[in-house]
Amino acid sequence: MVTARKCLALAAASLLLPACASTDTAALAGSKASIDTDIAYVLAVEQKAKPAGVRVVWVHPPKKRGED
Repeated sequence: MVTARKCLALAAASLLLPACASTDTAALAGSKASIDTDIAYVLAVEQKAKPAGVRVVWVHPPKKRGED
């Protein structure tokens, strides 16, 4: 019974620990930098695609780090 409780506690801890992972905003908390969509790149790609009849759908738009 004690082993089952230890296994259950270990399983619960292994599910909760990934919730403590940091995000992009946490990494930038100490600086004045921000991460924004790279508009120039997006426009360049879309301008190249339009004459070719290609429709671009950005699932993860390109990002760039900028100073505030």
